[in-house]
Amino acid sequence: MESPLVKFMTRRQLFCKSALDVVCVNNIGGGAVIECFGNAHSQLSQQGVTIVSGWLAEPRQHSQVHRQFTQHWWNFDQRVNEYFDITPEIEKGAIYILDRDIALFAIDNNERLSSCVSSSVIYSSGRFYTMEYAASGYDLQAAPDLSTERLFASFLRSKPHLAIQEPASKINLSVPLTH
Repeated sequence: MESPLVKFMTRRQLFCKSALDVVCVNNIGGGAVIECFGNAHSQLSQQGVTIVSGWLAEPRQHSQVHRQFTQHWWNFDQRVNEYFDITPEIEKGAIYILDRDIALFAIDNNERLSSCVSSSVIYSSGRFYTMEYAASGYDLQAAPDLSTERLFASFLRSKPHLAIQEPASKINLSVPLTH
C-alpha cells in the first residue's frame, strides 16, 4: 500500500515542471509563528540566501489513512549548500518537500494573489482535499487534481493586488537540486 506521502508527491508531480524533492532542512527558529513567507523573505538580505517553496508533512499527522500537507516557505544558503527555516514551532521530524512551481506561480501571478501561501492539502480515505482556515473551523473542498491553480484558487483576485512587495527580478529562485 502506497503511503499518503508517496500518493501526494505522485499526484502533485503531474502538475509540476520541476521535480518535487524531499530535502533536509536545518530548523533554526527565531522567526514569527505562522508567518513562513515573511520569515523566509526576511532572510533575502543575506548574501547567497534564496527563498524556496514547498510542503511540510509533519509526523504527528502521519497515518496510512489521513495526512496533511501544509504549503510552506523556507530558505537555501548557496554558500554552504544548505536549506534552513527560521519559522518556529515546526515539529521535529517534519518532512520538507521542495516544490519550485509554487514559487514560480507566485511570481508569475503576483498581481492577482492575495497570499503567497496556497491552500493546505488533506489526504483522507483515498481522496485529496484543499483546506482553508475559516471563521467557523475548516473549509474542505474536494481536489480532483493538485494543480497549482487549484491550490491557489482561494487567493486569486480578478484585479491586481501585489502579494509580494518586491519586484520578481530581485527574488532569486535558482536553487540547485541537493540530496
